[in-house]
Amino acid sequence: MSDARILFLDDDPVIRILRFIFECRENDRWLADYFAPERVDLRRLVQASRGLRTADGATVGVQGDAAHRVEDASIIVFRRGDVTSSLIDAHPSLRLVQRLGARSDAIDVTAARERGVRISCLPRRTLAWTAEHALLLMLALGKQLVVGDRAVREGRSAVEHGIDGVSYNWVGFARASGLAGRTLGIVGVGEVGTLVAKLASAFGMRVLYWKPRRADLALERRLGVRYAELGELLAESDYVSLHAPARAETENMAGASFFRSMKRTAYFVNTSRGRLVDETALYEALTSGAIAGAGLDVHAIEPRAAGDRLAALENVILTPHYAGGAKSGLLDELETIVGNCHAALEGGRIAGEVPADLA
Repeated sequence: MSDARILFLDDDPVIRILRFIFECRENDRWLADYFAPERVDLRRLVQASRGLRTADGATVGVQGDAAHRVEDASIIVFRRGDVTSSLIDAHPSLRLVQRLGARSDAIDVTAARERGVRISCLPRRTLAWTAEHALLLMLALGKQLVVGDRAVREGRSAVEHGIDGVSYNWVGFARASGLAGRTLGIVGVGEVGTLVAKLASAFGMRVLYWKPRRADLALERRLGVRYAELGELLAESDYVSLHAPARAETENMAGASFFRSMKRTAYFVNTSRGRLVDETALYEALTSGAIAGAGLDVHAIEPRAAGDRLAALENVILTPHYAGGAKSGLLDELETIVGNCHAALEGGRIAGEVPADLA
């Protein structure tokens, strides 16, 4: 019988998938609904989790759930939350703190090291893909990709013939451009926002950022970004990319005043959550010329209805909330966590292990 005692610090939906597997709830309807419309085979993850499941004798619970308490956990798994010195002290047999995500700033690394606890902060490929998608939307907007493709297919032309068979920009798009030399304003610099900043710098963009609590100077220097108050960021940016968390206080944060503060030539991109945007205000900004265009992977109501007013606008690019790739890609991340749990209990190699010198 397994003596694994696994405490989930939060009930984030991605983490919940793994908890359900450990709790032998792989047939729970919630899982099918979460992955829909994809049909995902969980058998590989179930097989990898042998020895960590309640059927094998493991104890599994969520912090704060009195009905499923985990005393003296050997493994803590989380995505959002804080692993403090007092939490580590409360679990003397703790062997692994496993975070789904690359950042370790929510963990008291020094306290963990002093107690011999290993730490893994696992970079997420799905977040890297989301950051790529934000740049994809920026490129597509700046280069007028969708309308340019349509113009070529329809045979539209503003000239009768080229010179020596070459006719640059024969449709006559006056605003087609690119990213190099432009200013990007990132609203919210969490994990995805950080990845967007790195990619944007590689494209030769100047990067400003805003968040309620300014990042430390070392991170700013490492990313090559500059902090700006929100009003300044909106006024100076050629592209504004939204990466704030979805909370009650951030709902509709991108509203009428937000869009009025942007340049008339600027583009707005959202790959975070649809509820952060007042879509009525966005529609008015797009149709009045207050901003030049928008790229949305997330939407106020999903799926977006056919014939939606934003879908009728040529200066909008819409994708169906798939910036992070297929949902089945989460299984690779979760299987790596499973492997780390086994390694922590058996003394093996841990993926994403935080270097000892970080403390």
